Amino acid sequence: MPDEKANLTLVAQSLSQTGGRKLSYRARTSTLALAFIMALSPVWLLWASGAAISLIYSILSNMRAGKEIPEFYDVMAAFYVVLIAVGAFAVYVCSDTKLVFDGQTLKLPARFLFELRGRLRRPWSSLKMVDFRDRDGSHKRPQNLALVFEGGASVPLSISGMKREDVKELIQAVQLFAPEAQFFPPLAELELDLGSGFDAGLTALHPSFTQLWEDELAGRFGSTIFVPLEPSARLQEGGIKVLGQLCFGGLSAVYLAERKDGRQVILKEAVLPLGCEESLREKALAMFAREASILATLKQERIASVLDYFVENSRHYIVLEHIEGIDLRRFVRDQGSQPPEVALRWLGEMADILAYLHEHEPPVVHRDVTPDNIVLARDGHLSLIDFGAANNLVGTATGTLVGKQSYISPEQFRGKACEQSDLYSLGATIYFVLTGQDPEPLSRLTPEPPDQLSEAGRPLFFALARLVENLTEQDVESRVKSCAELKKQIEAVREPLPMRGDS
Repeated sequence: MPDEKANLTLVAQSLSQTGGRKLSYRARTSTLALAFIMALSPVWLLWASGAAISLIYSILSNMRAGKEIPEFYDVMAAFYVVLIAVGAFAVYVCSDTKLVFDGQTLKLPARFLFELRGRLRRPWSSLKMVDFRDRDGSHKRPQNLALVFEGGASVPLSISGMKREDVKELIQAVQLFAPEAQFFPPLAELELDLGSGFDAGLTALHPSFTQLWEDELAGRFGSTIFVPLEPSARLQEGGIKVLGQLCFGGLSAVYLAERKDGRQVILKEAVLPLGCEESLREKALAMFAREASILATLKQERIASVLDYFVENSRHYIVLEHIEGIDLRRFVRDQGSQPPEVALRWLGEMADILAYLHEHEPPVVHRDVTPDNIVLARDGHLSLIDFGAANNLVGTATGTLVGKQSYISPEQFRGKACEQSDLYSLGATIYFVLTGQDPEPLSRLTPEPPDQLSEAGRPLFFALARLVENLTEQDVESRVKSCAELKKQIEAVREPLPMRGDS
């Protein structure tokens, strides 16, 4: 773990490794005429280019024939050059539909060139306000937002021109990288209808931490019930300083924080709703305290350590070690499905990690083994993060299932999680690694080989596919029994496979 004290250094480094984040934006043109001009810009460009080529050919023909070149050809040439330049610029403006950011800067689409006075890329430190007021002054359910930079430059964005997940990620990026920027009005006063979690295809801003909210939870509790902590907030009598929000939801939040010793940590926060039954509340709190205390005793280099847990202002916190790396969801999203050799090696590493948890006294069930919670660290090996204790706290108190349904076993879905539930989730994760797709929930999974798989790799792929099937059996009794049995099956797959036609 690095010891840098600079705020958000690790986040910025991780974003720079993957080229930053790109958010789609579909602009709303203010007039029909402008929309018509933009739509025809490719036609202008092609026509002007063809006309210019025809003019050049005419000039060359006159020169070869010894004829005098008409004077008006100069005017035509200048006209075509200007028209080509305007058409090319219009095409560029139309095609530039991304907001791109990393830990230091934010780049806006080219259509805002004039609003930004020629500087499309701006440092986060220059952002002063995110203004949600519409033209009529209303802001309860805003349709637009404006990014206001120092010097008065203001960029109006239509909220309907962005995906819900992208609006949320932009807001989180502002909170994380521009903590001094003001939201007007404050977020707590807005009804943005952003839900409580990211889409399954996206990851949180920090590549080594998972999203912990699901839309299922949002359906029961509104997004304005829980107001997350602001950057620079302090807990434990100043012992922990919040640097920024990584993600937040209806009843939970995750922060990047810093302790007094300068060590950066992950802070998970959960709040129980006021309306839950008292018996469920007491049960949830007792389970949370017991599980957090057990997790704090785990000492394994490939598992994010639980450093502390506490209750403050009726909010429940777990402090986790911050492991630098990239989670498997983002890695597979960027690099594509992985070859069976890589998937098998990762399966072996995860079997060792889960074996440590399951053989602990008492046994520890992770409950949340997913691509989001497995980090490919800088040393090239996997680490497991984000235990399900906070999820379980909210789930127990509210009677809801909190978790990623594509990776939850049938018995965990019924509230009966056991060690083999983690093995089911691991099998579903390897399915994702092999195919690049989230698995069908509550199903026995059979990965299909990708088109680019070589003939030499097919025997290993199908052997690994059978192992995934064994891990995702719906009946616990038919499933792989333990990590020890899983490791034996992995070794059997690793043995040289007979050539086609051998006995």
